[in-house]
Amino acid sequence: MPRGFKKIPQENGVTLSMLLITIFASILVLILTIPNIYLDNNIYYESREIAHYESIAQTLRAEQSIIRHKLEKLKYQESVLNQEQVIDD
Repeated sequence: MPRGFKKIPQENGVTLSMLLITIFASILVLILTIPNIYLDNNIYYESREIAHYESIAQTLRAEQSIIRHKLEKLKYQESVLNQEQVIDD
């Protein structure tokens, strides 16, 4: 080693630049993943709500068909009674 130069000791610990890079990388990962997590949660809850409303709609359609069947039955009975009244008169 030439005269006048001191040997610079090599650091074996965590340097400030390593710490800053680690913090920056962690923040970058959070910035990229938090919106995805937020959107996934919103999609999940919206799909649950949609499934709930689809279940209600299916129940109402079944009830509607039952009511239509009852209405047709009543209309038929009324038409039969009206025909009997015409025949009796």
